[in-house]
Amino acid sequence: MAVSIDIDALRDAAGPMVCAAADELQAAGQPVVPTPVGGGVSVVFRAAGQPPREVWVGITADGFTAECDCALDEELCAHAVALTATALDGGFAWSSSAIPPSVVAIEPRVAELVEVAGSISARRLALLVAEWAATDRVLESRLRSQAGQLASLSAAELAGIRRTIDNLAHDATSGNRWDLHDVERAGRAIVEEVEVLAQRPPTQETLLLVERAARLWDGLSGYLNDAWETYEEEPAEIGGALRAVHVQLCEQVQPDPEELAARLVAIVEAAEVDSCLDEPEDYLAVLGQQGVSALRHRR
Repeated sequence: MAVSIDIDALRDAAGPMVCAAADELQAAGQPVVPTPVGGGVSVVFRAAGQPPREVWVGITADGFTAECDCALDEELCAHAVALTATALDGGFAWSSSAIPPSVVAIEPRVAELVEVAGSISARRLALLVAEWAATDRVLESRLRSQAGQLASLSAAELAGIRRTIDNLAHDATSGNRWDLHDVERAGRAIVEEVEVLAQRPPTQETLLLVERAARLWDGLSGYLNDAWETYEEEPAEIGGALRAVHVQLCEQVQPDPEELAARLVAIVEAAEVDSCLDEPEDYLAVLGQQGVSALRHRR
């Protein structure tokens, strides 16, 4: 369910000094492009001579919630106020059940490595990440995305990625000498393509392309399901990675809930066995509880 935010009440709660700083940020063109995340909205503020500041705002069970890494004592910082005002000006649809980044579960191993990373100097950490990104397309794309270097894909670029994904799916079972390893390898290659794709500014076109990739994997995964003794985990692993990208893009693009639900039903019904997108609860932030319940009963 969508809710509204009273910006005047928010500014009163923030105080004149914070609001003045927020107005200066907006006058300087910040934030640039807020991104929907978990039913709220997030952005990274970038200013010359200052470290980037990532902030998230949304409506949770506790009311208006803001999280910012500027580490100020105030609950409402200038970054949060400026982001909220910009999102309101852009007509952002606020969810009543947003999920802030701080409550998203982090795997213990990841949490441990976050602490390790925090103990390294910024220069050495940057070098370490750059060395790894030079050998990993997905990480390089994520790195460039976080730095704001990636532009939206052109129609020609989208068409090229579509051909690549189609060819990967087709070649996996073409000819007389293919085997199940070819199917697994194609699935992982498709995941890599969509994960790189998802680092670009999100659009409806990229969302539909990921749905195409999910349909193609649904068609291929049956071969591995039939050989479950050997490929017990791979179908769910590859399908789960595709679904994670799709959910991420849905939260960012915020498609019409009814249209999204209709497309999900069509994808699920078209799958010969199980569709990798057949997890309604994963779409809670986009469809809401009623939409998830309706989708569950329409399958």
